[in-house]
Amino acid sequence: MPNKFSSLLVSLVLAVAGSAALAQPVAIEERLLERGAVADMTPQQRYRTAINEANGGYKLYLAECAAIAAAERMACRRDAKALFDRDMAAARAMLRNR
Repeated sequence: MPNKFSSLLVSLVLAVAGSAALAQPVAIEERLLERGAVADMTPQQRYRTAINEANGGYKLYLAECAAIAAAERMACRRDAKALFDRDMAAARAMLRNR
């Protein structure tokens, strides 16, 4: 009987710890959504947002490239890099043109 109780207690503790760990990314995501609802006011904020979007887009594009056939992967990566470079240049121009 004590063995069953201790295993039940351990299971309960692990379940609570697991749910807390899963709740943390949700809280972070909610804060990011709240931040996204606030308009960028300064050129520096707009620049930082543009940089973050360029980096995120590049990461997603590379993930898509990894899922395609090896023969087409190099061209896909090249296109991803060209798009990333264009986005970064636009971000830098945004900061220069305040």
